[in-house]
Amino acid sequence: MSNDRRAFLRQLLIGGASVSALAACGGQGGSDGGEDQPNDPPKVNPGTDVPPVEPEDETRTESLSFIAIGDMGTGNIGQYHVAEAMRQIIRDQGCDFVLGAGDNIYEDGVTSVDDSGFMDSFEYPYQNLDVPFYMCLGNHDCASTIFGGGSDNRRGDYQVDYHYSERKYSTKWRMPARFYRESFGQLAQEKPFLDLFVVDSNPLTSFYLDFDERFNWQNYGYPQQLWMKEAVNESQAHWKIAMSHVPYLSNGKHGNAGNLDEGMRVIFSNPDADGQRYKLFLEEAFSNKVDMLVTGHDHSLQWIKPVESMGPAHIIVSGAGGKTDEFQDPDRNPTQYQAENELGFVWVNLTEERMLLEFYLVNEDTGEFRLGYSREETKPVSVKAPVPA
Repeated sequence: MSNDRRAFLRQLLIGGASVSALAACGGQGGSDGGEDQPNDPPKVNPGTDVPPVEPEDETRTESLSFIAIGDMGTGNIGQYHVAEAMRQIIRDQGCDFVLGAGDNIYEDGVTSVDDSGFMDSFEYPYQNLDVPFYMCLGNHDCASTIFGGGSDNRRGDYQVDYHYSERKYSTKWRMPARFYRESFGQLAQEKPFLDLFVVDSNPLTSFYLDFDERFNWQNYGYPQQLWMKEAVNESQAHWKIAMSHVPYLSNGKHGNAGNLDEGMRVIFSNPDADGQRYKLFLEEAFSNKVDMLVTGHDHSLQWIKPVESMGPAHIIVSGAGGKTDEFQDPDRNPTQYQAENELGFVWVNLTEERMLLEFYLVNEDTGEFRLGYSREETKPVSVKAPVPA
């Protein structure tokens, strides 16, 4: 990308969102699970109010553990094998919640809140896991064909509806909005131990254009970016973790944001499919502010070393929850660890001072699993006073 275009896009991201941005962000968090009308706003975050800290535990949180998976919603035997390995790790090591990094229901999402895809690709495979799953949307969740082009964003709204549905099979599914913030644990002065920031990357990077104008950059991309910057800046949580589906950096076939799917874009209709604006979105919202960025999209496991453009954040790709791929360029980005052609997931334990990451690999045919890599790091981002928005 030329310097002129980069500067132009950055100016748009910083200043251009004064358009109907905030108006589009307010008051649309809930759902009655019914059919949307064509002009209904997307199921975006209910606002910038800080979500309440869980009231049931008033003791100081000393540590939290979670599992990160992505690209898991196949409903095939591989997903079940990964789920069983997760169950055993949760039993032996503990886990407070799961992060689902998108492509929750292959190949083309769901078409209603009662769609059987919720059962086949989520409820049945994870029925033996008694932990909440905090989900984000992937391109296949918003697709109208099996190729995952992401041009039917309205389908993602049904996954938000399922969060609020009184008819859902279990209470595990957590997706209160298409993009949102969630707080976990508590430290002194009622500060959260961890804030999670969930991005809806599909409207920002889809292969094919969605002609529903509710999801273009003017009406959706800029408002989401403004909301995310404000939410991160006002957060007083000790740990801050961001989750999105499309990677910021990846050694897999989709590549790095700013140059996504090089060689394939000739068949795409969306000029933003290269992820240039998405890259700037992530940098504006999260650089030097979050400790970890969790993504999926590429069907592999990667721990990418911090890069200057994102600050000290560690970048995790965990997209092997139901499908596998080989790397396109394993040397594209320096890594602490990476694994291809195997299913798996990442288990994370956080204390106030350090984070421990363990990468587990699962045999797709037998279900046997093993620890592939383990490493401990000190907390990347030092705690500072909130920055005014």
